[in-house]
Amino acid sequence: MKEEIKKSEIEKLNHYGNIFTLLLLITMVSVVPLAVFLHFYGMIIFGVLFAFTMYFAFKVERCKKDNDVQTFKEIVAFAEGKRLDEIEKYQEAGKRPYQKVLLVIGSAVITLIVCCLLLWVLKPFIV
Repeated sequence: MKEEIKKSEIEKLNHYGNIFTLLLLITMVSVVPLAVFLHFYGMIIFGVLFAFTMYFAFKVERCKKDNDVQTFKEIVAFAEGKRLDEIEKYQEAGKRPYQKVLLVIGSAVITLIVCCLLLWVLKPFIV
């Protein structure tokens, strides 16, 4: 029974992660075209899309918190149905604050680059 619960948790994390990844990509790519072509209504559509993306981001984070996995190494071990030993667990817990900061900065930089590229491509269409 424990194995079935673990298997369902892994499947749930993978399912939410896949949905979140797809929505995140759509959200990043659609913001500039929606703003350029649909103006105010495009921003409403973007807001709704962003809300759905954040909903699934919170679902993924809830699954990670419920199963006490945060770092990449812990997530990979969890997805393979394994657990880290105590020393590895403490080492990974020490990395979490730094990884969160780097993740936020990296995401912001990538989003800025994508938005600038889209703006550059769509510049002829901007009124």
